[in-house]
Amino acid sequence: MTSSRRTEFSAFVLDLLDFVEEKIQEALEDESSRVAAIGEAAGAMPMLRDRLGENNFVATQFVLVLDNIIEPRWAAEWWDGFAKMDRQEFEDAARDLVGPEGRLPILRKVVSADGP
Repeated sequence: MTSSRRTEFSAFVLDLLDFVEEKIQEALEDESSRVAAIGEAAGAMPMLRDRLGENNFVATQFVLVLDNIIEPRWAAEWWDGFAKMDRQEFEDAARDLVGPEGRLPILRKVVSADGP
C-alpha cells in the first residue's frame, strides 16, 4: 500500500505531541489563555487519531495511556472539562500529562522506539 503522506509517521506523531505539550504549558503559564490553548491542543486529537491508524501497536499504547483524552466518543468532553477545571485540579492534571514522567513523555518514548 502506497501512502500519500508527506511526513513520516513517527515524525508527525512526535510533532503533534510536542504541539499538545506546548499548548498545555501555555495554559499553565497564562491563565487567561487556558481555554484557548487547551482548545488548540484538543484540536490535534483528530489528526493524531488519523495517523495512529497506520500503526496498531502505537495506537494501542495511546489508547491505554490516554483513555478518554483521545477516545473519539469522549475526547471533546474531556478536553472541555480539562480547560474548565479549578486551578489546582488543572495543574495536577496538566502535570500528569506533561510532567517529567507524564503520559505524553511516556508516549513520546513509545513512538521514538517504534520509529526507524
